[in-house]
Amino acid sequence: MIRKLLCSAALLACLSGLASAPALATTLTPLSIEQMTDASDLVVRGVVTEVWTEEDAKGRIWTRAQVEVHDVLKGAAETRAVIIDQLGGTLNDDTMYVAEATRFSVGEEAYFFLEHLGSGRTVTAGMFQGKFTVRVDPDNGDEMVVRYRLPQDRPYDHRFIPHPDPAERAYAADLERRVTERVDLGWDGQPIPGADTDKLRRINKLQPEVR
Repeated sequence: MIRKLLCSAALLACLSGLASAPALATTLTPLSIEQMTDASDLVVRGVVTEVWTEEDAKGRIWTRAQVEVHDVLKGAAETRAVIIDQLGGTLNDDTMYVAEATRFSVGEEAYFFLEHLGSGRTVTAGMFQGKFTVRVDPDNGDEMVVRYRLPQDRPYDHRFIPHPDPAERAYAADLERRVTERVDLGWDGQPIPGADTDKLRRINKLQPEVR
């Protein structure tokens, strides 16, 4: 059975902290690297070591991924591993489909922009936007970063993510530079879709002109 979740903006703001309403015919508000850095409690590079699904007390399916942390670009990782949650997924013969969901597979190396929710769960900022899979550019051997979206009712394997066209390729070194520069510079005081302003002030350094 496939359940398609048509989420309201309020529900997704509660669940992910950044998403606009991703009904089947809508898309998320695009977020820049700087916006996702500001909105994240934690930005890490790591490897997915385990993926599983669970049902919560309300009957909703959650996909959970354990990530072994290799590098921390923002925040402080309390342990060497972090558990990331994503609403939706397949449990037994039941699939709960959430548009714009983050997907994970074991062995996947990626950069994760993470937000800690009041519920105790940790989610990717901006849903699928908050994960950049590390791939090798077949032309020059440099590390690329790729965001790839695939519906939750289709099998996901990071090894088969297609390479972007050469003109559209982004690189890990540039991503790290933008994140670290933003952390050092601080939040610019501009609102971020779905993000709480008080929390943005609390988790970020503020640029000098921010009041």
